[in-house]
Amino acid sequence: MMNLAMLVLPPLLAWRIHIFLRRDELGRKKKIFFFLCYFVLVNLCTFAVSYFRGVKELRFDRMTFSYRVKYLCMGCAWAVVLPFFVGIFADERGRGRGVLSYAGRFLHDMRKYARYAFWEARAELRSEVSNSYLDWLWWLIEPICMMLIYTVMFSVVFHASEPYFPVFIFIGLSMWSFFSRCVNSSVNLIRANRAIITRIYMPKFILLLARMLVYGFKMMISFGVVGAMMLVFRVRPTENILYAVPVFLLLFLFTFGLCNIFMHYGVYVSDLSYIVGIVLTMLMYMTGVFYNVGKRIPTPYGDLLQRYNPMAFLISSMRGVLLYGQAPDWNLMGVWTLTALVLDIFGVLTIYRSENAYVKMI
Repeated sequence: MMNLAMLVLPPLLAWRIHIFLRRDELGRKKKIFFFLCYFVLVNLCTFAVSYFRGVKELRFDRMTFSYRVKYLCMGCAWAVVLPFFVGIFADERGRGRGVLSYAGRFLHDMRKYARYAFWEARAELRSEVSNSYLDWLWWLIEPICMMLIYTVMFSVVFHASEPYFPVFIFIGLSMWSFFSRCVNSSVNLIRANRAIITRIYMPKFILLLARMLVYGFKMMISFGVVGAMMLVFRVRPTENILYAVPVFLLLFLFTFGLCNIFMHYGVYVSDLSYIVGIVLTMLMYMTGVFYNVGKRIPTPYGDLLQRYNPMAFLISSMRGVLLYGQAPDWNLMGVWTLTALVLDIFGVLTIYRSENAYVKMI
């Protein structure tokens, strides 16, 4: 069954993405033709990568489970990339120019509405603390209290022994809080802004961008505390600390693309918020927010989670560059950056093609 999944699931994913990008209905013969094309292309590209890494032949009886998972993940990575190139060169009506026109429209909308997203985020931050006695100090008190609770729990009860453990946990909490809050709020974001959407036109991802700026600002405050804690615990920074910038950018790109998709389906599936809440709770414990997922989970599963769970990879990379002077894995950074860009394109295209129907649904 695993061998069949390795060969069939990635081409099937690429085939579905191609049908989505084409927009129009394909005939049965063309659907079969494109599935066969992707079956050949995806498996050929995946085998080529394996060949250059030293695997000269596909012997399923000699493959370990971890290698099969890696092969499947590599196939899925090719599956989300190839349809965009095939859609440009194989579409006889030049559908690729349509994709490029959406890119131009996206850049125009960002220039036009980015200021609104900034002022909306600023207004929300001000209103959040307008009636509290401690004002903006709550943005510091809440994450610090959570860090103290989890530090005591995992260091005393579960005997965690990672170096600079309070800072270790605070980095994970800050990044996970940004990601989970963005995803949770994106599901009901369009319904929550019904008053705006039904009166004026605005690209719906601008609402998401404003919300991400709010949570991103809070995350930056938390990382200011991380810097202070590094001084207290005498963490010696290295030049690799500069690699925190691309890790932040990748976190933002990946979250933006994923949240656009959840924002779209949240309009049509009212129960999606409950499902997302359950999945995020499960994913939090598979990400290593409170522990080192690569060391605590038995091999090869811990290594697989740390490499192929995007949040586990980003959190471990941030801990590496800030606490231990380790540069991130640039090969995986490239893979996840490409995946994030594909998610961004897919999410923005989905919003543009469906935004006229949102008013009717809400």
